[in-house]
Amino acid sequence: MMREGQAARAPIRRLRTAVVLLLTTIVVGVVGYLVLGAPTVADAVYMVAITLFTVGFGEVFPLTETGRWFTVGLIVVGFGSATFSAVSAMEVIADGHVKALLRRNQMDRRIAQLRGHVIVCGYGRVGRHLVGELAAAGHGFVVVEAGEARVGELREAEHLYVDADATEELTLHEAGIERADALVACVADDGDNVLIVLTAKGLNPEVQTVARVKADENEPKLRRAGADHVLVPTAIGGRRIAEMLTRPAVGAYLGEVGVHDFDYTVAQVTLVESSELVGLTVAEARLRQEHGCSLLALQRPGDPMPAPDPAPGDRLEAGSTLVVMGGVAHVDRLQRRHGGRGVMTKVVSRGHRATPRRPR
Repeated sequence: MMREGQAARAPIRRLRTAVVLLLTTIVVGVVGYLVLGAPTVADAVYMVAITLFTVGFGEVFPLTETGRWFTVGLIVVGFGSATFSAVSAMEVIADGHVKALLRRNQMDRRIAQLRGHVIVCGYGRVGRHLVGELAAAGHGFVVVEAGEARVGELREAEHLYVDADATEELTLHEAGIERADALVACVADDGDNVLIVLTAKGLNPEVQTVARVKADENEPKLRRAGADHVLVPTAIGGRRIAEMLTRPAVGAYLGEVGVHDFDYTVAQVTLVESSELVGLTVAEARLRQEHGCSLLALQRPGDPMPAPDPAPGDRLEAGSTLVVMGGVAHVDRLQRRHGGRGVMTKVVSRGHRATPRRPR
């Protein structure tokens, strides 16, 4: 399948080839007529013009039999190259390839300006929901998708995207893997997700990778490939259903937390160095009393995962990530005052099994 950028550039390359061929024919014609006896360069150019455009004016100098055969060949080649140029130009103008190429170049420039963004590989059901959440949160992202219909949806939604195979290194380079904070592999095939994670970790070992897997037996493969988090939608769905049946009140409450029409959420706040909370203990921070947020877990710099139920005497450091629950307005205010916007810390979500990664 030809990529969008390639499809836009192909007619322009044909037009460029046609113009080069036409100019080459003109140059050869001028030189040829000079060799055949044209008195001046102007006379040679004049002969080429009336020959290529079949005007039919008289010769400015007598032609030998060799000159006539040269003129016949110039007419054939020149008419063909001129027609090729005209058809190529009409194709570029009529099909809007110039507009598509300009749109692609503008998108490439916008992607090049991103820092700390998320690369979403796959725009299926999981990818659409993820992109919607990232867009609502105002976090930068690039979608990598090769399906023509889905690329059309991305174009209509005006999302940044790369129309290519996510398993290729060049594709991830175009998506800015070196500058990205995270990559999500959620294409339909588990094998492709393994290859995407391997490729991403090879290009940027520090990027956080999250992978969706369909078959339970493929989860260990993704972990060996270097995935920081592996999500099995069927297992998550089964646990949620069991939770709703065995603990209906808890299930109903947790199901509403973080939903857009529910004014309560669980979020993470990574403390910046200038935060007034840095250096205080959990008790001294008075998060509930001063900020309306309950501290659920604390992850200090270097910790593999958040520690639940922090002790009152635990001290907060710059770079510590607070997992808090509170009203949306309270959490947002805490984030603005003490956290870094857009920071993506490796926090383990509820229901996700995680173990500290062994040092290599």
